[in-house]
Amino acid sequence: MGKLLELLDPKPALTWMQSHVPEDSVKGLQNYFSRFIGPICIKEYEKYSEALLKGSVMAQRAVNEMLHGFEPWEIFLVSIAACLILLLAQRYISSTIHNINEDGGFLPALFSSIRSLPFVQSAVKKEKNKLRTSLLEARSAATHKAQSTEDVCLLSFHKLPSCGLPAAEVSDLLHKKAKEDLQLCEGKSPLSGAVYIGSDAHRQLLDSAYNLFSLSNPLHADIWPSVRQMEAEVVAMTSAMVGGGPDGPAPDVCGAMTSGGTESILMAIKASRDYMRATRGVRRPEMILANSAHAAYWKACEYFKIKAVVVKVGSDYRLSARQVKRHVTSNTAIVVASAPGFPHGLVDDIQGIAQVVKRAGVCLHVDACLGGFVLPFAMQLGYQIPPFDFSVPGVTSMSVDTHKFGMAHKGTSVVLYADREIRQHQFTGITDWTGGLYISPGLAGSRPGALIATAWASLVKCGMSGYLEATRQLMEAATSFCQGVETRIPHLQVVGKPDMCVVAFKAKNPKILNIYKLNDLMTKRGWHLNALQAPPALHFCFTAAHNLQLVEALVKDLAEVSEELVSNPEVAKNMSGGSAPMYGMANVVPDRRMVAELLVAYQDAMLEP
Repeated sequence: MGKLLELLDPKPALTWMQSHVPEDSVKGLQNYFSRFIGPICIKEYEKYSEALLKGSVMAQRAVNEMLHGFEPWEIFLVSIAACLILLLAQRYISSTIHNINEDGGFLPALFSSIRSLPFVQSAVKKEKNKLRTSLLEARSAATHKAQSTEDVCLLSFHKLPSCGLPAAEVSDLLHKKAKEDLQLCEGKSPLSGAVYIGSDAHRQLLDSAYNLFSLSNPLHADIWPSVRQMEAEVVAMTSAMVGGGPDGPAPDVCGAMTSGGTESILMAIKASRDYMRATRGVRRPEMILANSAHAAYWKACEYFKIKAVVVKVGSDYRLSARQVKRHVTSNTAIVVASAPGFPHGLVDDIQGIAQVVKRAGVCLHVDACLGGFVLPFAMQLGYQIPPFDFSVPGVTSMSVDTHKFGMAHKGTSVVLYADREIRQHQFTGITDWTGGLYISPGLAGSRPGALIATAWASLVKCGMSGYLEATRQLMEAATSFCQGVETRIPHLQVVGKPDMCVVAFKAKNPKILNIYKLNDLMTKRGWHLNALQAPPALHFCFTAAHNLQLVEALVKDLAEVSEELVSNPEVAKNMSGGSAPMYGMANVVPDRRMVAELLVAYQDAMLEP
């Protein structure tokens, strides 16, 4: 109580004024204080001091009366217990707040609590079983439909046959199984992306390369030195396309081959995380990425314990430097930019983002899995492509898929780094294993050297001239499609201004045209488009497997189907099945983990024999 009265005493303030304020001013203030303010302050000071003193005495008496009759040791134990309870309560509250932040905020944590209720769990389980049953029935119906055609495989193996089948019979079964799949004609693929090889002759060359090296494994470089050399050459050729190589602006660029875009992304993120830990001491790494970045980055965050800082793209559907700058912290290890983003085919503001991250001293990964073998050649053809590669100072890593527009067989990609110092953090070296000294450049130990050979064969076969010509056809197809949507389909509009051959489109008025119903009707006509969300849209990725005649057919069908849905709303009301119910639900359910559980049910069903 005495300490409190000391704090309320005005004398120290007057003493300070006398030592710091000119003498005339001090005298004037003293006169003013003594005549007007002083009496009021002293009166109020005395009143509140007296009240505080009385309150303190009353509180002391109350406590003494409450503890009257207790032994000192009892009071001591009760005090210890009260402190422990308060400590446990503080820890519980801190843990709860931490868990809420880990769950992504208050709403996800609330939904998680609701889902834990028994009757909610029961309802979710029922819906998942219903979804699984419908998926299995749909798959079974499709299989029976395919097998009803002539000369199709009817055998299904759920365990090893008691006796192995003759090679000729196995080959016959494989040919019959292949007939169950969608049969593609050269230049007339109804698929968005998926197939990137344009001609049967090119595929036959790759098949031949695979056969030659089908036994090879680059893990044993001393046994298959040719595969090791081909991998190094594929990396070098890819590097030279995107600003690396001895004649490029970034001659120290290096890299490795992986099994695909996802592994390239995982390796780049792992290497960047470890590099930032070793050089900058980042222990709680964060990754800034747009909500249009590829799903593999969420996978990387889950695998490598990185916090995802997800930023919504702007009205132009691109990630901007301003948006990134707002979220950079001392924990930021990696920023991701896309060239282009998978959903809309748009290149982020990589040049601006690179300036931000370079000043902050963090890594910048450019995802060119889709655009790596298109954008450099589109630039040469005169298209206005934003800077995106190692020619931009600040870019520390890139991923480029050879098995997409590089037109190699599925299962190859290239991850690139600005220098060897970053790349070394991709490797895993084991020194204390009883099996000997071991080092691996990526996730896999053994790798199929045959796939490396197909990538090498594709790059050497196509060359600069081949990729320039392929890009010219791709860009013409995309341009023709955009013009068709804008001039011939009044109910649809192109999303943004695509930088390459991936074109997204959405309904101008979602209230009268459900884009997912349109997708289901297009599927019935034989087309396979990619469904997008936020906003609801579809996209088509043009590849070497498409020609201008196919573009015309696609525009024609889109125009007819959209007009049918708008002019006759009963068509949409009477539709059932397809992707529309799933995407419709996903767009309105705020609990994203509920949607994720349904996706898990879908994946489980797909892995059933």
